[in-house]
Amino acid sequence: MKSVNSLLVKKFFTLAEILKSLIAVALIALCLLASNWQWDKGAVATERNAIIKTNLTRTPLESLSGITDPISHQWLRVSITGHFISNKQTLVRNRYFQGVYGFEVLQLLQTIDGNIWINRGWVKAGDTAETAPVIPLIDTSESRILGRIRSEDLSRQLQGSFFALPQKNSAAIASASQYKESDFNFYLDLLDSENPKNAPLTPIELPDLSNGPHYAYAIQWLAFATLILLGRALLFRETQRLPLV
Repeated sequence: MKSVNSLLVKKFFTLAEILKSLIAVALIALCLLASNWQWDKGAVATERNAIIKTNLTRTPLESLSGITDPISHQWLRVSITGHFISNKQTLVRNRYFQGVYGFEVLQLLQTIDGNIWINRGWVKAGDTAETAPVIPLIDTSESRILGRIRSEDLSRQLQGSFFALPQKNSAAIASASQYKESDFNFYLDLLDSENPKNAPLTPIELPDLSNGPHYAYAIQWLAFATLILLGRALLFRETQRLPLV
């Protein structure tokens, strides 16, 4: 019996078997890393969705001054008074609404707390690349609007996504550098305005509150790691059936 065991040990520690084991260990480690990565992404999505669900039902804020952490305030409604600056308008390209290509219209709003970009909604692109989209003129008189906080930093989210076009009969569309003119690292989606002329161009869609497939993928990677371990064990078992020489 002792002789058989020593032969098995000797056979397992051959160069070929060691290489097989090292490959299996490396693959298992990669699977565990991938599983942990997907699990962390799922946890982030779960936390984000919990914040959004809570904020969607909260009473609207009356000021922007107390918002120091936009992530914890994302999708919270804000009711503020101010006036739009007519020559501070930017189009954001590569935006779709109901499957149609177009632009989101950002307009700078001046309030007592500072300037902030307002997403007025979506407009359809022109017939050609050189044709400016038709954008309803903004009323610059002071009025109250209802918006929803978007926690994305404009300088990070929109940099490189601006699209400047000449526009007739209205103020010129702003250049990409104008995102810096906001005093906040977040912007507002326009939900409503007491001034009918400044009503949202399109409805603002609510976010998808699904946690996504991250947890399922995490379990899937664990299953792969288990299969690799079982496969290595079965492969060694097969080697035992070979002549012990």
